[in-house]
Amino acid sequence: MNYSSCKQLPVAHRPTIQEEMCKASYNETFVANAPVCFSWSCIPYRGEWRFKSKAHKSMLLDAGHICQNLYLAAESIGCGACAIGGYYQQGIDELLGLDGEDEFVVYLAPVGKIKAD
Repeated sequence: MNYSSCKQLPVAHRPTIQEEMCKASYNETFVANAPVCFSWSCIPYRGEWRFKSKAHKSMLLDAGHICQNLYLAAESIGCGACAIGGYYQQGIDELLGLDGEDEFVVYLAPVGKIKAD
């Protein structure tokens, strides 16, 4: 992505990223405090032209399969992942610079170290 054409700073360089992530995830602090938070977005048109209404099912299943592999990878390095589908849609789309219509977030997964009991 060419950041020079973006209207806002790239996500990694925004000084208020933790506050914005907390708001976008309905005040779930574990999302804002995670060292990394993966997000999956989709552009439905890329599948609709060929698969019509069945495209949405495939896109969401693919996101789930990819996220499951993230769980496995996180576990292999002693970390944890917690995928969430509950977030403020407009807020997270705006935060990531997506238009919310042609491309939008469908899944988030913060990843971090698991606290020892």
